Amino acid sequence: MSEYYYADPKDESFVVYQEDYGSFRPVFVEKYGDRRLTFDHELPKVTGKKEIEALDKYMEPYGKGVLNIYMAGPLFNEGDRYSNQLNSDALRKAGFATFLPQEVVIDKDSSKLVKDACFYMDFKAINLCQIVVANCNGIEIDSGTAAEIGMCYALNKKIFAYKSDVRNYYNENYKLNNFVGGLVNNKTYSNIEDIIEEIKGSI
Repeated sequence: MSEYYYADPKDESFVVYQEDYGSFRPVFVEKYGDRRLTFDHELPKVTGKKEIEALDKYMEPYGKGVLNIYMAGPLFNEGDRYSNQLNSDALRKAGFATFLPQEVVIDKDSSKLVKDACFYMDFKAINLCQIVVANCNGIEIDSGTAAEIGMCYALNKKIFAYKSDVRNYYNENYKLNNFVGGLVNNKTYSNIEDIIEEIKGSI
């Protein structure tokens, strides 16, 4: 766990951590680059509990496991979060490391730093993963999940679409929007156990 400091009073998200005595590096390298910085004045420390929690998660989005698996999916109600958590727990029990975005929560009181940390940690976790499990439940796929699937397809990640909803919205075979269906090889899985078996068979 690092200590973090505000580097610019005009930019709440420009946060750094100390690398060596007197030198610092930006936390969000996606925006500020990976460069060594020095300052001729003392920097104010980040002290907010939620801010530190979000920054720590950004720094290390995955725990230990055979593969990094990104858990894409809606997280805006209790049912979605419960389903996501069950699937993540099952994958972790099977020996995989998962990144579950809902483990750092944005609410109406979240600071800009927390919101930015959540964006950059999701971006970083997608880049670091080998596999994506996408919760595609609902009448329409969640917009954020669709964006994550598109990004993962472009990065050549293996994508497993999870859809346990028994209702059929589009067609008998794919049960997804035609374009999204193409990105997931026109295949959905109705339970996490089948996905685990598929993953184990591919490594």
